[in-house]
Amino acid sequence: MPIDDYLTLQGAVRQVLGLDLGHYKREQMERRLRAYATQRGYSDLGGLARALGQQPALGGELVSYLTIHVSEFFRDPNFFGHLKELMAALPPRSGKPLQAWSAGCSIGAEAYSLAMLLLEERGAGGAQILATDVDQKSLDRAKAGLYREDELKKVDPERLRRYFAAEDGQFRVRDDLRREITFRHHDLLRDPYPVDQDIILFRNVAIYFTEDAKSHVLSNLARSLAPHGLLMVGATEAILRPLELGLRQVRPFFFARA
Repeated sequence: MPIDDYLTLQGAVRQVLGLDLGHYKREQMERRLRAYATQRGYSDLGGLARALGQQPALGGELVSYLTIHVSEFFRDPNFFGHLKELMAALPPRSGKPLQAWSAGCSIGAEAYSLAMLLLEERGAGGAQILATDVDQKSLDRAKAGLYREDELKKVDPERLRRYFAAEDGQFRVRDDLRREITFRHHDLLRDPYPVDQDIILFRNVAIYFTEDAKSHVLSNLARSLAPHGLLMVGATEAILRPLELGLRQVRPFFFARA
């Protein structure tokens, strides 16, 4: 029987990185891994597995390659319009700040977009935003808060002036916006989840997850919500049976605790 080099690499990734590729759809993941192996000059996935064992530093680059980095400020304006309306109906927290979580924040565009909205609606200190991702390189860029002009095309001129400062042909997030967010490394498939969240954004993250892994993540996200909390997902994470997770749909791709 020929050796399955994908399973060989899967074992190496689990041993070296603690990342279980079994949670991801094999067809899409294998295609990306073979493309990466070719780019790096390896003849097959077995060669990549051996290199990973010999060069642990290769692991960070591999995780970054596999992580989806499609992120932009105010992605889908209709979404943020709905969020603003639903957020206004959330009950007060008796003087405590609203808790929000951008799960799978990539380079930080979504988290900063949410922070702008919450600053404008609730003022400084009115919310605490947690932004997490499994890819440390993306998190480092999010923390730095430096973006090209083309990455800010959906940020209106007034917000651009208020929340960003020009720097060497790019724009850096100002400190008053940065202070609203805590960036943290987090693996949705392995790590404990924060609790009592008023708002969770989980959009366009699970495109490569198996159905079992996706169900696991969505169940944990539902349990992370406060009793009145809202979970927002992207079209790729449509929830077909929300009641089984303790959720009810309030608008397309918006769910509340049932």
